[in-house]
Amino acid sequence: MMFELKIALRFLKDGRGQTTFILLGIAIGVAVQIFLGTLISGLQKDLVNGTVGSSPHMTFSAAETADASGLSSANGFVASSAGNFSRQEKTLDNWRPLLATLDQATETTAVSPVAEGSGFLLKSGERWPILVRGIEPERANEIYELKSKLSAGTYVVEGDQVLIGTSLAAEALLETGDTFTLELPGGQRQSLTVAGIFDLGNNSLNETWLFMSLSRAQRLLGFGDDISRVEVQVEDVFAADLLAEAYEKQFIGIKSENWKVQNASLLSALTSQSSSSLTIQAFVLLAITLGIASVLAVSVVQKSKQIGILKAMGTSSASASRIFLFQGGILGLLGSVLGSGMGYALTQAFLWGTSIQTGEALFPLEFDPAAAGTIIAIATVASIVSALFPARRSASLNPIDVIRG
Repeated sequence: MMFELKIALRFLKDGRGQTTFILLGIAIGVAVQIFLGTLISGLQKDLVNGTVGSSPHMTFSAAETADASGLSSANGFVASSAGNFSRQEKTLDNWRPLLATLDQATETTAVSPVAEGSGFLLKSGERWPILVRGIEPERANEIYELKSKLSAGTYVVEGDQVLIGTSLAAEALLETGDTFTLELPGGQRQSLTVAGIFDLGNNSLNETWLFMSLSRAQRLLGFGDDISRVEVQVEDVFAADLLAEAYEKQFIGIKSENWKVQNASLLSALTSQSSSSLTIQAFVLLAITLGIASVLAVSVVQKSKQIGILKAMGTSSASASRIFLFQGGILGLLGSVLGSGMGYALTQAFLWGTSIQTGEALFPLEFDPAAAGTIIAIATVASIVSALFPARRSASLNPIDVIRG
């Protein structure tokens, strides 16, 4: 094996020009693959994070049933009707077993119970429709990042202190410390104080959402100990649909929703991006393979006399074949390692170039060493495969004919 390796290195060294060009071709191809994969991956992560990064990946609420009194399960989970709403508005009764299961699951990163109901904000004779959302502050912050999105005030939802959005605050001329009246559909009114004003980056939410403590919302909405839903974020956002389906089967009487259903068009775009990226990378790999095969095929012709002499001296056909397989492997490995470095450089250049004007990159890119390693392995194997035809051709050379010619 060492003999074939030494001969392969000698052939590559003798043909420096060809070796250099094919190495550059492989390196550029691998660099394009790595940069394109990193770019598509970064873009997808940015799109997903911008869409569902600060919102639930899946939610669990009461399933609609014909029995208004509720549906129990072996897990002690029940869906019931409650509050100042019609009988079609279901709430979750005995929801704590579900919450405990989700808290213990390794797939979940945030779990937040919510008691939700509609109402009106009254001030100075005017009224604005709002959505009351009762939350446990620390749990809700893990999903919505409310602490970092406060434009004024403090993150407090205790007693009569609540949080409202920037749009609602501007329309109602409210500032932190101001009081207003909350009116519920049943006619009940409650005086509340603005503790903080948030900006979720969505005008519709900033105009309608009002956060208060979970216990106070339950009491005002007449829920008792019930809630409206449980909101969840998971580690792998693309597995949200499978996880939601699994929990829906585990707890009878609930229905689940997930971001993939609610953002079907985005998911379709992401799938198309991935397919396009894989197609381009496949053609780049094919170009690399054909390039190596053609160079080595020419090398067989150029080195035919040397091969003939080696075979005449006792080198076997299998050994002669391995010389070209070694050449293919060496070219593939060195070229792909060089291309990996070039791909990393392209990634850094993109980050630098897009941050010149604003000081921040267009979207974050993370170079993945594992992905680069996979591409290096694939390119090396493909290079060895591409050397099979030239290797077989060298094995079929007749030393006497070659030397005479």
